[in-house]
Amino acid sequence: MSLVPTFIWAQTYQIKSVSQRINNKKYDGYSSKINGSYAEVKSFWLEYLKQHGKIRRKRNYYQISEFSTQDLPYDTLEYLTMVKMTDSLGTIWFGLRTIPEKEEDLKKISSDVEKFIRKASRDYYVSVEQKKLDDAEQAAMFTSKNHQKLIEKGQSLGRELAFTQALKTKLEGQLENAILKIKVLNQQIIDNKEATQNAYDELENIKGVIEGHKEKLRKIH
Repeated sequence: MSLVPTFIWAQTYQIKSVSQRINNKKYDGYSSKINGSYAEVKSFWLEYLKQHGKIRRKRNYYQISEFSTQDLPYDTLEYLTMVKMTDSLGTIWFGLRTIPEKEEDLKKISSDVEKFIRKASRDYYVSVEQKKLDDAEQAAMFTSKNHQKLIEKGQSLGRELAFTQALKTKLEGQLENAILKIKVLNQQIIDNKEATQNAYDELENIKGVIEGHKEKLRKIH
């Protein structure tokens, strides 16, 4: 497994104030074009929203209630959201479904919505980099374990080599002794054959002497 290091540059957020038509009615809100695939952005965004409120899927949008975050602490309001694909990238839109009666409240909440969607966009990039970090750390852990195994295997191979070399030296010594012994045994066999022949010849001579003595005894009257 190999990892190629990448340089991380500061992400830019394309946050825009955009009105969205839903069921023939326009709702004010903010959109953010995320530098990520549509599927990845949608998965992140919906999971992100579920952590802060209840989400109900409609036809091509989602309705959010009982929603509250540090930037949007208005759990009595309802919101709408959509995820679109723009230039093969994911674009999220988030707006108010419940409109406050006071103009100053609307401005304040609208500003908070912009802060929220900006923070959510940042959190997406953080989650992407965090996953890359987690993957890299997991790869490092795997590689470290594999490295340790290779070290241990190298040590084991070294011990086996030392044992085999010692055995080779021992066997070479035994082979030299065996070769010398073979030479000695071959010479002993040759000497034994010669001695055997000499003993046989001597026996035949003695037999001749015996027969000579026997013949002399027969001739004595």
